Amino acid sequence: MTRRRDERGVVLALTALMIVAIATLVALVIDLGQLRSDRRTNKAVADVAARAGIARLPFGPWAGVCTARRYLLDSAVGFSAFDAGTETWSNAAVPAVVTGTNPCTNTLAPDANPCLPNTPSSWAKLQATAGGGKFTIEIQSGYAMPDARFPEDTGRADVGDPAAGSCDNLAVIVTQRRATLFAPVGGFLSGTSKVRSVGRLNAVETLDFVAALQLLELHKCGVLQTGGSNTRVIAQPFGTYPGTIQIDSADDSGSCPQPLINGQATSGGPSILACSANSTNPDCTAGTGARQSRIGVYALNFARPPGDIATAYPSTYGDAPALASPRTGRKYADKRYRANVAALDAQVKGIVTGNSGQPPGCPASGSYNSCTGNGLTWVVARQTDCNNLTAFFAVAGRLTAQNVWFACDLNVNIPVALTALSSYVVVTGQLRVTSTFAIADARKVYIGGQSSGSKIGLDVSGGAFSVNLASVASCALRTGAGHSTRMVIGNGSYKVGSGGAIHLCQTFVELASGWDKVPATDGVPPCQTAACSNYTGTISISSGSTVDWSAPNEITGRLPTASELATTNQFEDLALWTEAGGNTNGITGNGTTTMAGTFFMPNADAFNLAGGGSLPVYLSAQFIATTMNVTGGATVNLVPNPLDSIPTSIYKTLLVR
Repeated sequence: MTRRRDERGVVLALTALMIVAIATLVALVIDLGQLRSDRRTNKAVADVAARAGIARLPFGPWAGVCTARRYLLDSAVGFSAFDAGTETWSNAAVPAVVTGTNPCTNTLAPDANPCLPNTPSSWAKLQATAGGGKFTIEIQSGYAMPDARFPEDTGRADVGDPAAGSCDNLAVIVTQRRATLFAPVGGFLSGTSKVRSVGRLNAVETLDFVAALQLLELHKCGVLQTGGSNTRVIAQPFGTYPGTIQIDSADDSGSCPQPLINGQATSGGPSILACSANSTNPDCTAGTGARQSRIGVYALNFARPPGDIATAYPSTYGDAPALASPRTGRKYADKRYRANVAALDAQVKGIVTGNSGQPPGCPASGSYNSCTGNGLTWVVARQTDCNNLTAFFAVAGRLTAQNVWFACDLNVNIPVALTALSSYVVVTGQLRVTSTFAIADARKVYIGGQSSGSKIGLDVSGGAFSVNLASVASCALRTGAGHSTRMVIGNGSYKVGSGGAIHLCQTFVELASGWDKVPATDGVPPCQTAACSNYTGTISISSGSTVDWSAPNEITGRLPTASELATTNQFEDLALWTEAGGNTNGITGNGTTTMAGTFFMPNADAFNLAGGGSLPVYLSAQFIATTMNVTGGATVNLVPNPLDSIPTSIYKTLLVR
């Protein structure tokens, strides 16, 4: 007879295994739930910190990191301070360079050093632990993606604006370590959760606030001043677009004795005014729409006292007070034109100074008066010809020649009218006009200028010089495609004396200051060295002169596209470009002054704009300089057309991770 096997031990073993499995499963569910809760909580906190930090990026990389740090500590669950001695501040280079001082002690001040595109040594990084090592924190401004630590970056192309070179990204990474129940025993998961939030600062181009005056000084006071009794400067509305003034100074110079905006006393009405289309101020032109005027002041981001911003003299801002604003800098102008101007500068330098001062492709020596080089046929005037222009132009065909080369210092002391279509004119030395000199339909006018002595490249004193005027009465009538001129003055200033008259229709002028002065990168700060103050490419237009100057405006009713600016319309809407500094740049206007387009003088400190009398001066122009003085006892009205100016950008923040 066979005995039954005792199975009670098996049941007990199975029951024990089932209990362990159930307990492990419960622990796993609890651990997973807790980790998911940790992730949700930490992600929400990181999102808040990243959004706050990214909003401060216009003020520098540490401004962004320090703001994110403050918001993280205020919002975190589980800690309200970092573990003592664990905070490390460094750049993002490999190896990183650690700074020994806490950069977050003054969160209102702008950074001394900006974030540089694709340059980790200029980026900012904070690392710390909190909760006794339970949390590890990393905040980085200037953050390149993809980040190999995060698999979700694989294959994603949203790395930010290539021109920003990762300076538009800020990351907040929170790692939390938590003791789990039994899940690690089963090898199911670790007790670590890692979350990341990445904020991005997007610059969105807008026409809402095209600045009539854009002043680039970073630190000093007295950035915009009116001088002399009853002098006014008014940014007028253009249709539905409000008048706007933008001031980039932080007003943090230690030697500031005066406000940023320093208007003098007037007998009626404010001395500095931005008008909206619906302004009731009698100095404002009528318009439509209801957008408020705007004076954007960077210093107002840092709680400056009102007296530091504006003088007590009547200088109301129109419909709204001055507003806190990001710095605009020169980057928007650079983005549109810098590469084109630099290329033109190099090209004209080679043309004017190469080939021993003779037309390119022609014999480098000889006394010939005509030649063919590089596919162009030239009429050539030498110094002896320039000394007797009557005899030179008495030869048939010279006034109608398309390409004319003056191998001389040229003083036009008799009436000269070059009538060819699409003409190309080169003067290897100085051009001085004491009679009348008309180039009816020019495409290129290159002047070598004067590198010594008085250092004047173009001098119109008592004479009249016209480019592209053709048979019309003024530049306002010279519109449409096919009439854009490039004028380059290699050395010396551009001077119009009392009694002189200029008509530069659809003409872009570069004052090269001896060549090779255009910066190699976009957005450099205003030049504060003696070198730029000694650049010769200044502009001086005196009282008693007639000025009729319009920028190339072949595209009407809209802004040019990026493709057009890169190829067919490289200087659309740009009237003047000079890198010269100092305080000798100046234009004195009067009732016969008309100017249209953008006048870019980023290092002019100050640019002097004068009224020149009691008549109001209306300029459809945008001026970009370091600082500006407006004098002359007259009202200067600036009415830039947003479609013929350089738009500013507004910042929008978004989370991309």
